[in-house]
Amino acid sequence: MEIKHYPMPRTNCGAQTRAGGKCCQPAMKNGRCRLHGGKSLSGKAHGNYQHGDRSMEAMKDRRDLISLLKDALKTLQEI
Repeated sequence: MEIKHYPMPRTNCGAQTRAGGKCCQPAMKNGRCRLHGGKSLSGKAHGNYQHGDRSMEAMKDRRDLISLLKDALKTLQEI
């Protein structure tokens, strides 16, 4: 039986398996195979993204707005 060689050097995923070895699947551009995080999307690029109201940025904006409103209310009460 002949061994077929890849035209380009093949890089392996390298993620640790349960048995303690390394994953031998071919790696994608990010260095991991399709099973170990190759095509994961997040945020607006993800197909199930709906609104982003629970994102860290949105929650920080809400906290900033609440503190600004509290300061404004305190200033109005002092007047």
